[in-house]
Amino acid sequence: MNSLPVAEGAADAVVERFAGSRGHVQDFPGFVSMEVLKSAEEDEVLVVTRWRDREAFDAWVGSAEFSKAHARGGTEGLLRGHPKMSSYEVAVQRGAEA
Repeated sequence: MNSLPVAEGAADAVVERFAGSRGHVQDFPGFVSMEVLKSAEEDEVLVVTRWRDREAFDAWVGSAEFSKAHARGGTEGLLRGHPKMSSYEVAVQRGAEA
């Protein structure tokens, strides 16, 4: 998960950057899915990616594609600090019952 502290009023613009482009991550081996979440209470956007396994994620973080995807071109004025990346493992998962 990548927490992006966005400048006041810039959350929609940050979300649009993700919605309007196909990033490098979608084609990377082991990538499963990505969700971009916008906080209703504060100026923060979370980018949640899911991976086949930890090895696939580590390969992504160490790749040239990761570096290209995280080059901060065009984000001037959108972020109010540095993004914070955190990793989690699924401990409990539930789905809707049929």
